[in-house]
Amino acid sequence: MNWSEQQRVRLADEYARIGYVPGEQWPAPPPNLTPDELLTMFASIPDGAGRRGYMDALAKLGTPE
Repeated sequence: MNWSEQQRVRLADEYARIGYVPGEQWPAPPPNLTPDELLTMFASIPDGAGRRGYMDALAKLGTPE
């Protein structure tokens, strides 16, 4: 996956916003997502939702809304 520097910064900001705790084990996102798709997924996670919010967003990836 090719990430621009701006996308990398935004991804780090999104992890911080949702409450990633350094060292905590979170599953990797699906490798078929583009950087923009992954950032869109992160944007759907509420502030401070933590690992549970991340896991819920991953589960919704294959579910139509």
